[in-house]
Amino acid sequence: MDNFNIEVGARITEMRKQRGYTREKLSEFSDVSVQFLADIEKGRKSMTIATLKRIAAALLVPTDYIVNGTNVNDDNDGIIFILNTLSDKNKKQAEKILTAFAEAVND
Repeated sequence: MDNFNIEVGARITEMRKQRGYTREKLSEFSDVSVQFLADIEKGRKSMTIATLKRIAAALLVPTDYIVNGTNVNDDNDGIIFILNTLSDKNKKQAEKILTAFAEAVND
């Protein structure tokens, strides 16, 4: 097995567990078979960029974290990543919601 694949798989497993997802749930969210996801997590198989993007989106992490282990614990990175997955129309709605939320909790 390739050490790189093992490291990538470990990061996916770690994030999956942090999100509270079973393999089946992540498989469903990322449109990857459960068996293929298990093979990726165990480092037995690599994946295409398209699959990487779907898994990262399902886990709400940047692809760079899965590939390179870049820290995703910055306070704003998770929020920014989620916002970047939205359409322009939904970004405007999210901005309104966040503004209302910030005003409510800061009063």
